[in-house]
Amino acid sequence: MISNTRSKRRETDVHKTTLLGAILIVLGLFAFLIPSLIEAVPSSFASKVNVLNVPRDFATIQAAVDAANPGDIINVAAGVYNENVVIVTSGLRLHASSGAMIDGNGLTGSGILVLGSAAQPVTDVEVSGFEVRDFQRGIVVQWATQARIRGNEVHDNIKWIVNGLESATGIDLVTTHFSDVSENFVHQNGYRGMGLRVGSTNNVLRANRIYENGTLVTTLMDGVGVLVTGLGTNDNKILSNEILRNYGRGVMLGRPAGTTPITGTLVAENRLHENQRAGICLMFAVQNNYILQNNATGNSLSGLLPCLTSSLFDMFPGNNVWERNQGTSNF
Repeated sequence: MISNTRSKRRETDVHKTTLLGAILIVLGLFAFLIPSLIEAVPSSFASKVNVLNVPRDFATIQAAVDAANPGDIINVAAGVYNENVVIVTSGLRLHASSGAMIDGNGLTGSGILVLGSAAQPVTDVEVSGFEVRDFQRGIVVQWATQARIRGNEVHDNIKWIVNGLESATGIDLVTTHFSDVSENFVHQNGYRGMGLRVGSTNNVLRANRIYENGTLVTTLMDGVGVLVTGLGTNDNKILSNEILRNYGRGVMLGRPAGTTPITGTLVAENRLHENQRAGICLMFAVQNNYILQNNATGNSLSGLLPCLTSSLFDMFPGNNVWERNQGTSNF
């Protein structure tokens, strides 16, 4: 009995040793083959995202933008960059380190222009962290969708080159859709802080600080913190912004009388104070918009008509919804 048991144990040990050896051989083969298998994976499955650094890899921001492919990230180090930047490639991420400034000294046009076309809009571009100053317009997004303009400081863009709607503006969205403009500091631009224009739809302006814009029009007090205008500029949201001390109106929605009206705009939970004209103005062809829960006290400091003592709005409210706002009106 003892002899048979020992024999069986030896056979079991032999089987175990053989199995272990087989496993080790298979693992060795996998270790040998895996690098080859990885190399054989089609390149379309590999990550194509590159990081381009300015000025380490490229002397200018525009050179990096021109070299980038969709999905690439461009990191811009601190420094002063005297250039116009034009982005026509979808999917780019243009990120600035603290202290990166695009300065328009001696230049015209826009500091950063995200530009598509009617046939082929630019999509999914992000611009964040820049200081932009001394241009005709600081940051412009035109013929684009799903853009993100976040955490920039845009100020002192005071060059009046073409006309009021194309000049002296901080951030301008023109025929742009489903885009997000948030947490920017937009101040002391010559005419207006921000614009939503020319058929821009379904955009959100959220949690921006919009101060003291309209520095070129202080006599007439025609400046605007946020201007919404143009045929088809509908269904946008202006939410939770701080809009202070602008040389004119805080928020203005307006189209000429008798034209197709602006509709579907939501202006909600903004703080609008110390603007020289009314906090919120709906002018002429504007209907079916929603003005909700804004604090618009302490405006209309200029005393100009038609504001008088109106701190909330200075044109007849018309066919729009006004609810739970703080402020006074002449109507």
